[in-house]
Amino acid sequence: MGKKKVLTRANLPAEELTRSIEKPFKGLVLTYDEVYYLDYEVDEETGIINKDHKVPHYTKEQATRNMKALKSAYMVANGAVTPTKIKTFREKYNIAASTLSLILGFSKNTISIDKELLLKYIKTAIFLDPNKKNELVKRLKAS
Repeated sequence: MGKKKVLTRANLPAEELTRSIEKPFKGLVLTYDEVYYLDYEVDEETGIINKDHKVPHYTKEQATRNMKALKSAYMVANGAVTPTKIKTFREKYNIAASTLSLILGFSKNTISIDKELLLKYIKTAIFLDPNKKNELVKRLKAS
């Protein structure tokens, strides 16, 4: 399934653009990348199109992506780590994503990883078999 083509009011293909924005959210000012299309400004009351001025417009899919980017920026501002940092951590200690999710019991995008905290979680994880627990504890302590 290909990417959906979006047309401007001039019936021309629109190019998706990205900009970095700052937005107040839950008492914080967050910075994240927003995606949008540019098209002519429309007066919402009269429906008159101003062909001298273009403004951002959003598809439903873009609005969803923008909300996810805002949520991610909020989570990072509150101490969660980015998916890239989680991946780097997992690769450093050779831990599969599925194993880490079982250890912590929640989504990898919402966690803040600390080696000692992870050791505590491993020791109390009820869904890991004892051999896997011991292997992970040894690997973390050795590094």
